[in-house]
Amino acid sequence: MLTADLVMARQRSGKLHVPPLSETLRARALEFAEAYLRFAKAHVGRPREALLETCRQMVLAPGERKLAQGLLKLVLDRAVFREETTLEPAAVRRALFEAATLARRQATTAAGLREQVLTRIATEMSTTPEALEQALYADLPAAHILEAAPPLNAERLVQGYEMAQWQAVLLRAVQVRAQVFCRSPEALRALFRKLKFLGLSHRTTVINGPRGRVGHELTLDGPFSLFESVTRYGLALGLALPALAACDVWSLEADLRWGPERTPLSFSLAGKGSATADDLGDPPMRDEVAQLLARLREKTTRDWEVTVAQDVWELPGVGVCVPDLALLHRPSGRKVFVEVLGFWSREAVFKRLDLVRAGLTVPVVFAVSRHLRVSEGLLDDVEHAALYVYARVIAVEALLERAASVLAGAVAHATVEKVNTSPMTNPRR
Repeated sequence: MLTADLVMARQRSGKLHVPPLSETLRARALEFAEAYLRFAKAHVGRPREALLETCRQMVLAPGERKLAQGLLKLVLDRAVFREETTLEPAAVRRALFEAATLARRQATTAAGLREQVLTRIATEMSTTPEALEQALYADLPAAHILEAAPPLNAERLVQGYEMAQWQAVLLRAVQVRAQVFCRSPEALRALFRKLKFLGLSHRTTVINGPRGRVGHELTLDGPFSLFESVTRYGLALGLALPALAACDVWSLEADLRWGPERTPLSFSLAGKGSATADDLGDPPMRDEVAQLLARLREKTTRDWEVTVAQDVWELPGVGVCVPDLALLHRPSGRKVFVEVLGFWSREAVFKRLDLVRAGLTVPVVFAVSRHLRVSEGLLDDVEHAALYVYARVIAVEALLERAASVLAGAVAHATVEKVNTSPMTNPRR
């Protein structure tokens, strides 16, 4: 990803604009990309600094430096580097510097002092003086060895440059509002899972678009205070952008704090399916969900089987529920869904309560950290849903108990596989 200072942007009337590359700049971008990729392939096995020194020899016209630096950063980000040592550089430096200081105090002449210190420390560390010298600063990025050049061509690199600029703009975002329309359930699931993995809670409502198309309007909020870590929040928003761009039709508006003065600006984007769900891959699970899944599988009983949930439940005009796990009750063949809200926000929890009270009939357990100060009693009057408030770690036995209770209370409702479509829409599978 680019950094905000590498974005070729303009400010006008309170808005930030990132214009597309002109034909002239695009041609130059392809030249830069081809050169940097060629240099990278030629420098496999050599230090990063050697590659950078070659890239610095590129002749740049006025106004091209930011473009060239941005493309070079994308090449470096996609290259594979490694430390060329089996020793611990920090430990090597400490041992050599301490030994050299002591040797200088005791020596009557400096002749041969360096070699003596290297030889003594190499013997103590069971290595050679040459290996010590190589390890001395091997942990610095400039000394890292290029192991593999980026596996892409210049055209693809330049195509990715535009997305990288947009992502860099979102590094300075404090809120993003988006509308997405997805024909593909896979792309929609990938979007919501990506948002969850990045810790971006979202207020989502189902909307009707042109020609009766059903879409989703999202307001994205991060779990970090805007006053604590705007950049960290913006990084999550930037990483979510490819998932948004995978939707058939999408648009977003962002509120920014731009530049050294943190000037309030707005930024807007729109597009049509520039990626696919296959391009995105299956987003990884958050740590707490992965750990819960592992513990549930270890605790497998004859009554319950756990899988990763593949559903998105929608209530038009109210919101969306994207469960993390599905608990299959083997004797009945019914499922109870689990959504881990963990350390999100109290607002996210109450949004789920609104969904349940507005007609979400799916058997579901919401696992909430006690740090959010939410009472389990808030859903006591609802038979097919429950709040499970946990202290530090979700207890498998307690979760299964609530799942059994929820399942018993949902018997009178429609089955999970064939949910009443009024007011809740069919699940996205």
